[in-house]
Amino acid sequence: MDANIYNLLKLTGICPILAGAESDSAVPAAQALVEGGLPVMEVLMRDENSMQNMAKIARDVPELYVGAGTVLTVETAERAIDLGAKFIVVPGFSAKVVEFCLKRGVSVLPGCVTPTEIMMAMDYGLDAVKFFPIFEMGGTKTLAQLNGPFPNVKFVVTGSLTSENYLPLVDYPGTLAAGGDWMFQDHDALKNRDFEQIARNMRESVCQVQDMRNAKTRH
Repeated sequence: MDANIYNLLKLTGICPILAGAESDSAVPAAQALVEGGLPVMEVLMRDENSMQNMAKIARDVPELYVGAGTVLTVETAERAIDLGAKFIVVPGFSAKVVEFCLKRGVSVLPGCVTPTEIMMAMDYGLDAVKFFPIFEMGGTKTLAQLNGPFPNVKFVVTGSLTSENYLPLVDYPGTLAAGGDWMFQDHDALKNRDFEQIARNMRESVCQVQDMRNAKTRH
């Protein structure tokens, strides 16, 4: 993974995910993340509107690292990269998509929840993977078991994460970041087009992670 993106995720412990937005809300929502202290965003590729939102963010908010999520095919990956995606997130492991992204020099985060899939990712030199859905796959208990044979692999965990349940996942040593859309959902911020609230939500979450880490350091 690109060192800048990796270090931002590691520093903050959070990966914002834009699951859906009106076409005129995507750019101000992305700007709100920057204002809130986390210039990284994954945009789920649910439809053509999602692709266009990702393209607008890449064009109009260049200081933010925008990626394309739920990428299932090489064709989608190619189009997303051509439109400015800085990283590609795949829900499962697709050798074709991984190989394509690596050839293009673009970071790719394949979904890996079994030892076999993790070893497949390692064969391509990847040391960060997506773990989805985190709770249904056993949560931190499963991650703790995987940490034994794969201590150098880090996970971006996703799946039904909220501002109420993400923090313990960030606390797990094997977690690179917790991914979710609570910074957009809390207080109906995105729905109400309250971009200042999105920035506040983001800032609050970043501070929560730092406070938790600081408390552990003191003890």
